[in-house]
Amino acid sequence: MTPWEEDEERAAGVVGYATAQLGHTRELLGMLSDAQYVCRPHEAGSCVAGHVRHCVDHYTAILAGAGGGTVDYDRRQRGGVLETDRGAALARLADVSARVAAVTPADLDRPVDVLSVVDAAGTVVRTRSTVGRELLFVAHHAVHHLAVMVPVARALGVAVPVEFGYAPATLAYLRRA
Repeated sequence: MTPWEEDEERAAGVVGYATAQLGHTRELLGMLSDAQYVCRPHEAGSCVAGHVRHCVDHYTAILAGAGGGTVDYDRRQRGGVLETDRGAALARLADVSARVAAVTPADLDRPVDVLSVVDAAGTVVRTRSTVGRELLFVAHHAVHHLAVMVPVARALGVAVPVEFGYAPATLAYLRRA
């Protein structure tokens, strides 16, 4: 029995956190029109679509790594349908969310190698991790991208829930304050 299997509540927390961030992203996309999804307000500097694609790429990388043993976050699908089609992005987010929800406690303990480009020359380093640790990283990474997407949506006149884009630790702190 793996440590994650011994503590199913902890495992459920990791998977729940990761799926919650995907849910917030899907909810945000549901508030946007197709035009707002790809709009780049001058004051924001970026559009929601690019951030969504980036987050989907990261979740896809850890899911692939969970099965193959190697996670490569730098192998991304820049451009393409996720950056132009809100409907396709919503469908892909639903698919990724279902795949994340199916991650088991045993999967979380599985070792993976993580490949990372560490300089502009393209030097790649390999580090060891686990699926559980990397899924936490990807969920935290998604929170920070939501923190960038929210002001873009607000600049476009969309009323976004106040808790979107905050890390759970920040929300817990604000609730205690």
